Amino acid sequence: MKNKGNCVFIFMLFTLMVISPAVKADVENGWYITGVSYEKQFTAQSETVFYVGVMEAKTNTGEMGALESAKPVTDAVVTAVFTLEQERKEVTLTHEKNGEYKGVVTLPRSGEWILSMKAVGDHYASEFETPIQVQVEEYNSTSFLILFLFIATLATVYIMVKFAFKMRR
Repeated sequence: MKNKGNCVFIFMLFTLMVISPAVKADVENGWYITGVSYEKQFTAQSETVFYVGVMEAKTNTGEMGALESAKPVTDAVVTAVFTLEQERKEVTLTHEKNGEYKGVVTLPRSGEWILSMKAVGDHYASEFETPIQVQVEEYNSTSFLILFLFIATLATVYIMVKFAFKMRR
């Protein structure tokens, strides 16, 4: 009889584990910066457009607990600070849509910059930090073409003038 009781207990425990809802992550009420995205790779001495997402989370209990709802934040003051050694660039972002804030920055040199973002409002604030790799400035092929044509034109004029002087003698 004891084995039958143990088997029933184990069966009930197993059934409870299978049909109970999955474990939910604990969160606190407040704002969360969901991350940063950008249209193209950050490049030194080139303007880069980037976006930061901000969401508001509400829990069932009002404190730490299972997530009840999440919605985009549209009225935050969002700033981004890029730092590399002693250099610092600060940008204030503007709300685009659905909790997505847009910023534009031109970073002076390549390397691994630290991007610190902050979203502040009347009741909540959120901070998020991540490294950003900034690549070396790419030289525009059009600039090289114009430079080449300018040098070729100067060389042509020089040869023509030199040839004209030889013809006079």
